[in-house]
Amino acid sequence: MAATKKAVLGPLVGAVDQGTSSTRFLVFNSKTAELLSHHQVEIKQEFPREGWVEQDPKEILNSVYECVEKTCEKLGQLNIDISNIKDNLACYFREKVEALGP
Repeated sequence: MAATKKAVLGPLVGAVDQGTSSTRFLVFNSKTAELLSHHQVEIKQEFPREGWVEQDPKEILNSVYECVEKTCEKLGQLNIDISNIKDNLACYFREKVEALGP
């Protein structure tokens, strides 16, 4: 059986869209701006007072991880090479590896 070739699209651009009710991760072809894949996860909201909305920062962080993972799985199913994905997240307690919370 012949090996499946991966599509070479040049650099890809990934974006996290963190909204009030959901997290999305989208991957675009940087040359054409074509949306190649995405995934969205709903997040729980709490309303402690009128006009206020709160979310659990750990749930937000986990939803980002899930969206990135699922999007990369979809890209892999499309035979798009995702071997050089890098990430950077800066809002956590280093000693405890926990997300900052309200």
